Amino acid sequence: MRQDPDTLNLLPLYFSARPSARVLGIVFVLAAAISWVAAGYDLGELRAMAAIGEGASLGPAVALARAEAGRGVAVAQISCALFVAAAFCPWLYQVRANVRALGARRLRFGREWTYLGFAIPVLNAYRPYQVVSEVWRASDPASLDPLGWQRLPTSRLVLAWWVGLAGWVVCEALAALLLHIAPGIEHVETAHAVGLVGDVGSAVSASLGYFLVARISAAQDAKWAAFGRGDALSGAAPVACGSAVRA
Repeated sequence: MRQDPDTLNLLPLYFSARPSARVLGIVFVLAAAISWVAAGYDLGELRAMAAIGEGASLGPAVALARAEAGRGVAVAQISCALFVAAAFCPWLYQVRANVRALGARRLRFGREWTYLGFAIPVLNAYRPYQVVSEVWRASDPASLDPLGWQRLPTSRLVLAWWVGLAGWVVCEALAALLLHIAPGIEHVETAHAVGLVGDVGSAVSASLGYFLVARISAAQDAKWAAFGRGDALSGAAPVACGSAVRA
């Protein structure tokens, strides 16, 4: 199905998200690496506490070094999370704007939600997932009808990405709460166990985020090319991904 050229001329401008997706992909790879380092630190702490429970002792210098390492890992994670947010939100805003240029209509969430969805408490537990899921479906090149995207299924990749990210936030909050209200060694051990689960979830989410961003960007370029407008892309060749967008 090809849309009428006169109709296409009335659509908003389309800008390929491929360039920003490449930058974001690098940030996601970095985030995944740091999360695995954090998981390794938590695992090391759990092993050290198990050894202490069996009668071993750590000298003051070793304990101080481990504490400094923990603070370094925490700072690296927070800094990387800020980098991810700084790269992801503008990319999401662009791909959300692009779906209008691709002819999709009656989207539930406007472009403002690509930022507000992450900033408003309580809503940020599910609204970003809803926005990304909507963009994913509206970007699918298999449906060129303005309302056809509404009949497409929700992607499992988007769901898994969001569960991993939300799980990391919840686990980190629980671990911090345990350390604050119950600093005993048993609760510290539990906090590190919870943190380990969260860090693994963060690493998996960052890895899935890499593929999510790449697939949405490629799908939008393919859909634009299906309209016969591939020559308008910003330095990106059309990619025929078809059903690949529906993982």
